[in-house]
Amino acid sequence: MRDKKDIRIFFALWPDDALRKTLHGASNTIPVERPARRVPRYNLHLTLHFIGNVYFDQLTCLREQARLVKMKAFELSIDCQGVFKKPRVAWLGCRETPAALLELHQQLGQRLRRCDYQPESRDYNPHVTMARKIDRIPEHESFEPICWRASQFALIEVQQIDNGVQYRVIETYPMS
Repeated sequence: MRDKKDIRIFFALWPDDALRKTLHGASNTIPVERPARRVPRYNLHLTLHFIGNVYFDQLTCLREQARLVKMKAFELSIDCQGVFKKPRVAWLGCRETPAALLELHQQLGQRLRRCDYQPESRDYNPHVTMARKIDRIPEHESFEPICWRASQFALIEVQQIDNGVQYRVIETYPMS
């Protein structure tokens, strides 16, 4: 009997290098003082569904179901920032969440249910985590809105490294 699952994963919108650089630049409006720390630029993303630890056989099912999601590409505007107080996370997000992003989240979640995955019951709150262990951000800081053209989503593996985690794209799923 196995007691340790094989891999830790999530589905996300995964920015290209240029967008990742722009997002990272916008994070400079968030002052980070110890013990807070910025999320490394190479890990920036917008989570669709966090799956967690799974066995490889469940991973196969999740990948197959994700391939069945049919969505058109869409744009979102990253144009606000905030803090989730309990997990002490600073984030960048959308003042108005595009209907297409909510549809992608819902459609993917429905597909993943077929693989013994239970989506979170709380409302979906799309965001890009920029810093952890943070207490507050300035109320009047702002940045130029960032246009993100979402033409695919990705399955991401969480890999442990010496100073934390690094995310690795396992597979991408194009949107038409």
